[in-house]
Amino acid sequence: MRIKQFSVRWLALSITLAATVGCAAKAPVRVAAIASLPAEITVREWPYWVDIPIQSTNVDRVWRTVIDVVGEKAAIRIMDREGGYLQTEWRSSDVRIGQYLTEERMTIRIKTSEGRIRMGIESRYRGTTNLTSALVNTAEAGWTSVYRELQQRLESGS
Repeated sequence: MRIKQFSVRWLALSITLAATVGCAAKAPVRVAAIASLPAEITVREWPYWVDIPIQSTNVDRVWRTVIDVVGEKAAIRIMDREGGYLQTEWRSSDVRIGQYLTEERMTIRIKTSEGRIRMGIESRYRGTTNLTSALVNTAEAGWTSVYRELQQRLESGS
């Protein structure tokens, strides 16, 4: 009788353990939207800066393109054409870090003389002023679509 009772308990424990392990939530696999960067970037200092190489030296064309692309994705908070600078408002994204959704903003510095646009990205937990410890480089992050579109539109000089 004791062996049967032990076997039933062992069976119940095994089923419970299997159900728990099988149902455990797995972290989503992140696929990098920008291949030259990891899918999750540990950030020590905000904003996190990435360079977008450009061929165009036509300042007017680059400025108009930046305004078009960024303005389609986010509200522009600060804009200084002469300085080649703009910053967006905070914008909600579909990116999760742990259980929390995030929001992001971008700072753009146009450096046509250096053949690049500098894009600073900041990420914080939605509805707070607390910056995250990582920047997510996935298709859900709004900054990655801005990066790719700017790169595509400005890859040929004029």
